[in-house]
Amino acid sequence: MLFTKARGRAVMDLTTAETVATVAACTVAPSPARIAGLRLKTRGRGHHILPWEDVQSFGTDAVAVEEASRIRDEKDIDPGGHAHTGHDPIGKAVLTETGLEKGTVIDVEFDDRSGRIVHLLTAEEQIRGEELLGVGSYAVVVAVPQ
Repeated sequence: MLFTKARGRAVMDLTTAETVATVAACTVAPSPARIAGLRLKTRGRGHHILPWEDVQSFGTDAVAVEEASRIRDEKDIDPGGHAHTGHDPIGKAVLTETGLEKGTVIDVEFDDRSGRIVHLLTAEEQIRGEELLGVGSYAVVVAVPQ
């Protein structure tokens, strides 16, 4: 699934069957490359994070969470943690570990069951998820293909 297709998807609390948020962005973690969290827009002020391990299912119409209490205020997320918004790859430059520029991330292809990153997509190429080394505030760093 492409992350841009998931943006705007409803997040439903399974205990109340209410929509509690919508998906706004994702954060990723390397080794293995995976979705670490979903950044959500809620009815209140600010944004919130749903750690991937708290996603019950990622369906075509909605993301299901066991209960809304699993959703965390993004201010409470450790800046060094992979679920922190600084680890959102979309719009960031892609650099190899040797400093070669490879474009800008325009989308993330991922497995909606496991959260595994299949590809990082730039305008020029698809970069395999296995090549992801890290995501920082400025750039996504990937391994030089062997």
